[in-house]
Parts: sequence; structure tokens; C-alpha cells
Amino acid sequence: MSVKEKLKTEKSSLMNKTRPYETVAFIIFAILFLQQIALLFVSLYRFATGGVLTFFSMANQTTPGFFGRIIAIDNQDGFIVFLAFLAYLFFYAIIYVFVFSYCERHGYAKWTWTLLVVFGPNIFLISPLYIYAAFVFRPYLFSFMNTMIAEFKEHKPATKKVAKTE
Repeated sequence: MSVKEKLKTEKSSLMNKTRPYETVAFIIFAILFLQQIALLFVSLYRFATGGVLTFFSMANQTTPGFFGRIIAIDNQDGFIVFLAFLAYLFFYAIIYVFVFSYCERHGYAKWTWTLLVVFGPNIFLISPLYIYAAFVFRPYLFSFMNTMIAEFKEHKPATKKVAKTE
């Protein structure tokens, strides 16, 4: 399948009304991703033109944590900045392989899980490990939750009226 055909099928699946949460997840992912890319290009432009001595501050950024760790090694060295950008590209390649294409092959909500794994730590302020663990073990978690709900529905304690003591 060519890229043009793939984009066309992706557009039709996002416009499909059977999974509206996928469309919302795609919109949120696109906004956060474009904001991240714009921030990186502005910082790279300032760094390349000599407008700032360091690449940028990592305070309140949506970039992956390891990107900040690599930049923090020496944010004045162009080679370290280049390595950080290579690691950034590698991060999205890994996300594509382990999250997006995996969900696509198995029929899961690919944009929703990709959004949660990539930007969930910044949105919910929790460790990426918890989100990835929820992604990996979701069949077991959902099975466990279904079992809990079924047992809760089956268990109906006898309702006794308590006599008032005067």
C-alpha cells in the first residue's frame, strides 16, 4: 500500500463515527506533536544563529525525558544536540513499532494508545512506566475489571433495616 493510499484509509477511519474517541485522540496528539516540533525548531534556530548560548531550558517541555537528559550533558555542544535529535527520532520510531503498528495489527485504538504512551506522562503527571504497563497488560487488566464487575453484580447483600434506638 502506498503512502497516499495509507493516508486516505487513515483519514476515512478517523472520519468514521464508530470510534469518535480515536478522532479526538488524533487531534490532541497532532496538537501536542506540532507544539513539540515547533518548540524544537525555534530552539534549534536560536541555537544555530547564536541567539542563545545554550540549546534551551528543559523546564515545562513536552519533549521525552531522555531528550532532556542528553541535551543536559552539554547543551552548548552541537554534536550533543545532534545526538539528542537522533535519539528523538529513534523514540518516535520505537513508538511507531511498539505501539502504533502493534495496535493497528490487533485492531486496538491506535491513536488513543499512542497519545497515552507518548504524552500521557505530561498530561496526567505520572511515570511513563505506568502508562506503558497499562498498555502492555491491558487484556489482563480489562479481564480482571470485568470479573470484578460481574462479581459485584452477583453479590447482593441482604438489605436489612436497622431499628432505630431511642
